[in-house]
Amino acid sequence: MVSEADQKLREMAAHRGLKLVRSRRRKEGGDYGLFGLQDAEGKPVLGIKGKVLSATYEEVEGYLRGQLHADWTRSAGPRKKTLQRQQERQPPPKPRYKPDVANLLKRLPAAKSAEVFTDLLTRPTFRIERIVSNGQSTPNDQPMIQDRDEWVLLLEGAAGIRIEDSEIVSLSPGDHLLIAKNQPHWVAWTATDRPTVWLAIHFD
Repeated sequence: MVSEADQKLREMAAHRGLKLVRSRRRKEGGDYGLFGLQDAEGKPVLGIKGKVLSATYEEVEGYLRGQLHADWTRSAGPRKKTLQRQQERQPPPKPRYKPDVANLLKRLPAAKSAEVFTDLLTRPTFRIERIVSNGQSTPNDQPMIQDRDEWVLLLEGAAGIRIEDSEIVSLSPGDHLLIAKNQPHWVAWTATDRPTVWLAIHFD
């Protein structure tokens, strides 16, 4: 009769496509109570040499649980290649999309005679632009007034700005502010020894 423990090993082996073999020969000095494993074709996998079995219950269980890494002697030559080695791993497909990366601070226009405005992204409800200045300022009698709110970030250089009747506010890289719709404002000054780069977002 098959014991409960033996049945457990048989089921574990079957789940891995293997067959459990147990010796019942009681010959003195023989292999009674020992085990072996065969593959689906009857070839030795573990604990079988000729007709003699040599694996204990614990060794078979450990092997089936992937915990035993001993190099077992096999009578039928080397084991078959594993499925992973039989199937060559396919290289991943080459990506079809290549991001278009640009840099706001490289290849700047000279902006010697006038500020240079470059649209970066335009949508119905907002517009993003880069502004490059080089010593320019807004005439006192020509304030800038816009029909959208504007958020401004100074990326590089230095500048001074005045909004309505405020005092001139000096800006350095990283400084930003919000200019409301229809709010008159002036660029009081921009650096003359290096480009001044702004990022402006106009939105409703």
